[in-house]
Amino acid sequence: MRVRMTQQSTEVPLLIQAIADAAHVPIPNLMKVWEREGEKDLPFVRRIVELKLLPPNIAYSLFAGSMGLPFEDPDPYDLDPDLVAAVPEDLIRRYKAIPLRLEDGIYIVGMENPLDLIAVDSLQDVLKAPILSAVVPPETLEACIQARMQAGEGVESLLARLDLGGLEANEQVDPKTLRNIAGNDVIIKMVDSFVDQGLRRKASDIHIEPGEDFLRIRFRVDGHLETGHKLPKTLHAAILSRVKILSNMDISERRKPQDGRFGIDVKGKGAVEFRVSTLPSVHGEKAVLRILDKRNLSLELTKQGFSQSQAEAIQKQASSPNGLVLVTGPTGSGKTTTLYGVLNYLNTENRNLITVEDPVEYKLSGVTQVQVDTKAERTFAGALRSILRQDPDVIMVGEIRDRETAEISLHASLTGHMVLSTLHTNSSLGTVTRLVDMGIERYLLAPTLRAIVAQRLIRKLCPVCSKPAQPNREILEQFGLSPDDPRLTFREAVGCPTCRNQGFSGRLPILEVLVWNKQLERALASGAEENELQEIAKRTGFKNMMVDGAKKALKGLTTLEEVLSATRF
Repeated sequence: MRVRMTQQSTEVPLLIQAIADAAHVPIPNLMKVWEREGEKDLPFVRRIVELKLLPPNIAYSLFAGSMGLPFEDPDPYDLDPDLVAAVPEDLIRRYKAIPLRLEDGIYIVGMENPLDLIAVDSLQDVLKAPILSAVVPPETLEACIQARMQAGEGVESLLARLDLGGLEANEQVDPKTLRNIAGNDVIIKMVDSFVDQGLRRKASDIHIEPGEDFLRIRFRVDGHLETGHKLPKTLHAAILSRVKILSNMDISERRKPQDGRFGIDVKGKGAVEFRVSTLPSVHGEKAVLRILDKRNLSLELTKQGFSQSQAEAIQKQASSPNGLVLVTGPTGSGKTTTLYGVLNYLNTENRNLITVEDPVEYKLSGVTQVQVDTKAERTFAGALRSILRQDPDVIMVGEIRDRETAEISLHASLTGHMVLSTLHTNSSLGTVTRLVDMGIERYLLAPTLRAIVAQRLIRKLCPVCSKPAQPNREILEQFGLSPDDPRLTFREAVGCPTCRNQGFSGRLPILEVLVWNKQLERALASGAEENELQEIAKRTGFKNMMVDGAKKALKGLTTLEEVLSATRF
């Protein structure tokens, strides 16, 4: 392990320094862990991951950097099966090593222990070519090995042996034939591989979309779509039929949108659910699979990205015996996750919590959850009326969409219930305007509001490859910051294998938390408009989303450009 000298002239291994910087853990604490692991790098990194000080991809990337080795985080289903087949199965299992790609006559090989010279020599003898050992997170490496051992084929290889009996693109096929081709072993493996890739990429959605001449598979990762595969259009009917069968849809219905759901069990990690919708288009049906992975759901507000003071403010207001707490933002901004975090905080033995949602995204223990069903005439408003007869303490309404739902929610909050809900508005005070526009009386709304949270999700900088940078003067001035202030430090995106060369990894919320107070209550009841309420809120300490975003950019978590892209409205 390479070392560097600190100001006290003591030798600190570079790996420990890098992990200390990334995990914000004091160096002396890490030195103790390193010593307990025999001052050996790999056991030390494994222990760091076990202690959950860093995610595996970041910890092993830092290890690779400290050793001058390449870091790889491959998708198991993107590996070349012919390349993998060049190494006997017994060697792959013995050395926990697998070829990733061939570059200029050199094999890049992912290895459990890239410092194992015996393994390197053995692999070079088999491949008859030089190899470059690469660091791969153990879980990813094992997934690569298992995928190759079990499936033995990637998407390209599957395509090579697929036979759909001369089926043409856009051909109308009877339901029996559709079931037969959807049951084709290759089609089953192909759809399974898309699902697996979505999970490994930590995607929120998988898009299966037909074009005029091809079928495109895309994954929404950190809010942005990435193309995974472009396939022959002839596969469209087979792949869509397989998805419909999984989701209990009618495979013969192609003219109407359909909704369905299915779940899979991820070995050793629990169940993951998929919410599926289809939509007829001019080029054929498109399907979107929303991934509902409860493993990635954090029910603690501070772990979702709220500061301690923001979380405490919301929790305090939501703990009131009655009132209205609202969360606002566009679709996909994390509103439901925030409400689940509030519900989790309120979920105690002495409270009766009931939700009405469309749809129920995650099942919460200890909470009665009701799903809207328009076919059964179970609307938000209708379900709310029934819930009020169930002796609730806390009611969560998935969304206030119309005046009727708004009026019943307000009535519930005025009669001794805490009501949590969401709306689609641009800002916290825009929520007040929206409710008034729906026909809610100001004098009724003013005393019932407790807090309003407005939020957006923006991309987080990759902690491995981001580097110091200074935004241009124009951007700084939009935030009211001086370009000449030496205290301002920012970082920018670069791109590395850890973040799939995107420069960003994961998302975090930028927030404005408006705690309702007597000044705002009196002003609203007296007819004050949104701009007047804004001024009153500022005088009582309210900070908007841009301020919260700037604080997170100054901490190196994101960029000012990301904040601006989410707050321009």
